[in-house]
Amino acid sequence: MLAVAGCVGGDTDSSPSNAPPVSESAGGVEGLLAPYALTYEVVDEGLAAQAAELDTSVYVAAPLLTTGTQAVLELRGDLAPLTLLDASGSTLAALTATDDSLVGLSRACLSDSGGYAFCARIATFEGGGVAIDEATESLDLDHHAVEPDADGAGFWADRYVPVECGDDVYPCGLGDEPLERIYDCEVVHVRDGEAVWEWSALEHFTDAMLDTAATTAVYAPVDPFHCNSVQPSDDGATVYVSMRHPSTVMAIDVATGDILWTFGHDDSALALAVDDPADLLGDRPVLNGQHDFRWLGGDRFSVFDNGSGGVGTARFVVLSVTDGTATIENVVEDPSGRESRCTGSARPMDADETFWAVSWGCSESGVSVVTADGREVARLTVDLDAGIEQEILTDVAAEQPELGHTVGYQAVVGRPGLLG
Repeated sequence: MLAVAGCVGGDTDSSPSNAPPVSESAGGVEGLLAPYALTYEVVDEGLAAQAAELDTSVYVAAPLLTTGTQAVLELRGDLAPLTLLDASGSTLAALTATDDSLVGLSRACLSDSGGYAFCARIATFEGGGVAIDEATESLDLDHHAVEPDADGAGFWADRYVPVECGDDVYPCGLGDEPLERIYDCEVVHVRDGEAVWEWSALEHFTDAMLDTAATTAVYAPVDPFHCNSVQPSDDGATVYVSMRHPSTVMAIDVATGDILWTFGHDDSALALAVDDPADLLGDRPVLNGQHDFRWLGGDRFSVFDNGSGGVGTARFVVLSVTDGTATIENVVEDPSGRESRCTGSARPMDADETFWAVSWGCSESGVSVVTADGREVARLTVDLDAGIEQEILTDVAAEQPELGHTVGYQAVVGRPGLLG
């Protein structure tokens, strides 16, 4: 276990999220966030006052692309900082909020591209510090997704599994250059430290589905799937998975391993028909390079659509699925009009879905709270110049603004006080 520095501003309890921010005890918001090259701005004072009254908090691990300096922040509904935990050295990526805990993934090692990992470890937040379970490194987890079981004895996650190329590995022939290997996406359910269920994309995608995937703007031959979110239904019968490079999300039957349906770039028989009565999707692809496919309960879902590869402005899509049809309920675009190169998330902050916490991913837009009708409330961003001057960003982040401005892999919504 690795413990790092405790919370700024005293111990955190489960008080409502409209409690005063801790910034007064740390030289104001600027003084609190400056060591992490973060800046905070209220965009709409009236909406911010409403969001601040929500009994919920937003959690981020920031900055994402850092040489080591990193914090986990609890933010009020208007993104005003409530608690800041210095997590430097933990290299945190994905976070998940349960009813009573905050869980994350620590990247013990990275691929050459930095886009995935082979030895991420489970991290929990307790006693004012980060506790990293070193034993989970042997599970070969990636850093994109973790979803704990309700009883705390297990979790769902993903792996990137190298597969040596041969005549029987169809994706190996989809690129312009010969490949030595590709990376499979493997979804895994772990219980008591052991994998009890594993699912391989390579074994379930048809050749025709892969042919279609290879036509997306973000397809990568060596990494044809690139899983980036995994979430089971409450009863564990279905697991919902997002795959960036096919620009497709899907529902998987846990009992059989069969793909029940897909939504996105796929045009196979498994693809849902799309009903868009208000023409909210426009004339661009339904999804492109998406992240954070979330089951909202019942037949409703949301997904953050990056619009990567010049396809369009980053946005999130809300849909319902019935009788083989996805009906588009709402689409909210980044008010700044930017695309998102990678990462990102969108989570409702209240039962009525009036406010959403959105990580715009690899984009200068940072993390925002927006309304369901697209009005921006407040934002948290990375000051790229300050990050470079303080030497806290990786070389690739310092050299590429859209990467260097990445606040966190995702913005997670949970009850107040989970960093206590």
